[in-house]
Amino acid sequence: EKLGALALGMPDGEVVKMLGAPAKSTKAILMEATGEWLIERSWPDKGLSLGMFSGDKTGPWVLGSITARAPCRLATAKGIRIGSFAADVAKAYAKEHSAEESVKGQCFVAGSIYGGVIFDLKEGVVTRIFMGAAAE
Repeated sequence: EKLGALALGMPDGEVVKMLGAPAKSTKAILMEATGEWLIERSWPDKGLSLGMFSGDKTGPWVLGSITARAPCRLATAKGIRIGSFAADVAKAYAKEHSAEESVKGQCFVAGSIYGGVIFDLKEGVVTRIFMGAAAE
């Protein structure tokens, strides 16, 4: 799955080439559960926050998670974006829907929380898109 041209596993250099330098970047923190290092980078003007992962504290970094909020206008490979209707999400991701991990009217999980796409919903509209592993 992609969001616009952003794809999980994309090298850091390609992300920066596409989006420009991030407005904010955290220091590397060790994720105890996985043994991987994580830095969070954000582009508030683009509505994007990206989790960059590495096996080493100094990199190289690859795109491991994507969080999109308004004003992000990028769409998933199936055409869903911030502001899309819940009914369109349900139709586009019917085959991937995880009913047991979704909360009707609040979040729609395509795939699983261990690796998939989570659409947060408010009043029938997508308010946030998360791609990656939401649970370890």
